Amino acid sequence: MDLDVVTLSRAQFALTIMFHYLFPPLSIGLGACLVVAEGMFLHTKDRSYESIARFFTRLFSVNFAVGVSTGLVMEFEFGTNWATYSRYVGDVFGSALAAEGIFAFFLESGFLAILVLGWERVSPRMHFFATVMVFLGSVFSAAWIVIANSWQQTPAGHRIEGEGAAARAIVVDFWAVVFNPSSMHRLGHVILGSLVVGGFFVTSIAAYYVLKNVHRALAEKAFLIGLSVATVASLGLLVSGHEQAVALSHNQPAKLAAFEGHFHTSDEPTGMYAFGWPDEDEERVRYGIELPGMLSFMVHGDGTPIEGL
Repeated sequence: MDLDVVTLSRAQFALTIMFHYLFPPLSIGLGACLVVAEGMFLHTKDRSYESIARFFTRLFSVNFAVGVSTGLVMEFEFGTNWATYSRYVGDVFGSALAAEGIFAFFLESGFLAILVLGWERVSPRMHFFATVMVFLGSVFSAAWIVIANSWQQTPAGHRIEGEGAAARAIVVDFWAVVFNPSSMHRLGHVILGSLVVGGFFVTSIAAYYVLKNVHRALAEKAFLIGLSVATVASLGLLVSGHEQAVALSHNQPAKLAAFEGHFHTSDEPTGMYAFGWPDEDEERVRYGIELPGMLSFMVHGDGTPIEGL
């Protein structure tokens, strides 16, 4: 492999964002579990739910801090690794990132102090409100980041000004940028996936305490909270994942074909590989186990062929 500047830039950015992305989804999912725990405390007056919320708040604060610090590195790499691209789309891409900082990060970080330090300083209702605001801040943050990413996949609401090296993308319809063809499908899937991550994170820790027979009463209630959040979100993922794939077939048919190793268009219903190794040179899938007509059925509900690469 030729280790030129582009390859190294890709590798550095990939490692940065792979590590960073471990933490924002957990912030969303864990925040939802905190909202449920504190809500149960307000509803039942059972102090065990408050203890659960206090315990996982400590983990949430650590996760939030690491997520912010790794995210800052990623922001700088937009300019250092992809300077020309950042200049070209900065007016569009940067507006979504700016909105994330102004409307989401400040909301989340502003109420975080009350969430972490306000247990003895504010009323339970005010603390619950702060927890809800932190959770909503994390959701809004995800929304703007997903919008920025989705615009790169399905751009809308912009025009190109200038030519050659001076060309730039300019926003002409901000709401068209926000509601670009793929943003809402992706956002729903990301939020639900984050709830699954947070729910099973809580469940796994609670299960450890149950197996060790330590703080068992608290652990069993925490286990139920995490499992409930993860189960509901998992069922939602079945719907959102399907809708996103159907939207992908309309917005980016080549990407769907690449996902499925589908090289050639035919008149027959398109099958879906459960397993296989795509061979680009021979344009076929090696060692493939194919479900006949399944891809056509999942996308169109009938035998309409799927466009190949």
